[in-house]
Amino acid sequence: MTNLKVQKFIILISYRIQRAFFSNIKLFTSTSVFLALNAQLVVVFSSLLYGVMIKPELLLIAFFLTLSVYNMNKVTDFNEDTFNQPESVIRGKNFYLLPSITSLILCILLSLFAGIQTLLVVLTSLFASIAYSVKLFKSIPRLKEVVGVKSILVAFSWGLTGAVLPASVQKVEPKLIILSFTFIFFQLFINTILCDVRDFEGDKLAGLRTIPIELGLNKTRSLLLIVNSLILPWLAYCYSHNLFLDYLPNLLFSLIYGYVIIIFFSTGRSSRLRVDLVVDGEWIPLVAIMRFF
Repeated sequence: MTNLKVQKFIILISYRIQRAFFSNIKLFTSTSVFLALNAQLVVVFSSLLYGVMIKPELLLIAFFLTLSVYNMNKVTDFNEDTFNQPESVIRGKNFYLLPSITSLILCILLSLFAGIQTLLVVLTSLFASIAYSVKLFKSIPRLKEVVGVKSILVAFSWGLTGAVLPASVQKVEPKLIILSFTFIFFQLFINTILCDVRDFEGDKLAGLRTIPIELGLNKTRSLLLIVNSLILPWLAYCYSHNLFLDYLPNLLFSLIYGYVIIIFFSTGRSSRLRVDLVVDGEWIPLVAIMRFF
């Protein structure tokens, strides 16, 4: 085989490997598995802050709850996803509905074994998700159709799951729960709006009203920078009250990370895959440096 043929063969193999890799990554993110794994990391994050054990059953509950909710959302938003996630339409509703129902059953069963407090946390999060995604009455719009409510509810649900789940089976000071919830809420509020920026054109074509569409991209960026800056007084409060001192450098890293993703991903020009991995995946480096450094 000549050198030219060898080069062409290597290029062809490299191309096929890259194509297979990115296809699997896209499947990983589009089926909400990536989000579900990140939900586990949020539970780990709060457990580390509280200084309590990382309970495997709580990680499974967070995983199945998130997988169920987000796959069910793909079913309720099936028509809207024609613009933003055409692959979802190609796969069909059952592709997401069956894993969603299975995950929900597993989540409820695990919550029952964990205890009544854990079950209440899960049910509250589920109720918020149902109110967010499903139109319960003809005269009342889905909450996600009210500008801003979508981002608030998503951030609330993640904050509840991440901050309260570890405290549902272990003793944690209420002040620490509130602080953890607030931090997670700010992060997820920003991430949710950045995902709306990513879907700006598709949402506009679908006739949806999101914060980026209502405010425009420049004002949305300013709003996100303000919200991210609210973590500064949060850090100052923790430092002045000797709370989370071991993790303050890591939390400062998260603040800087927030500014970076806002600047880079508030233009609406980034690919869905890049936003999914970098914005939704912000908990990966944060938890990694908290756990191992």
